[in-house]
Amino acid sequence: MASIKEKAVVEVPASKKPKEAAPVVPPKAESVYSADELAANHKLFKTSYDIVAVALRKAGKESATYAEASNIIENFKNREVK
Repeated sequence: MASIKEKAVVEVPASKKPKEAAPVVPPKAESVYSADELAANHKLFKTSYDIVAVALRKAGKESATYAEASNIIENFKNREVK
């Protein structure tokens, strides 16, 4: 009878081993700018200071990310005039 020390170690195939969980990476937070900062940089949106200021005011935004402000401004510029 073989002793415990003499028994062979059984290797578990790689396909049967539990996979390690991928590390959780938090999403990068976008910078938030005030409506005044966004309006002052109206050239980024290829429009006037007034358009940016009014679009954000109409949307009720005192601050927004660039992407959010860009979306609001484009919707404002493309809306139907009554």
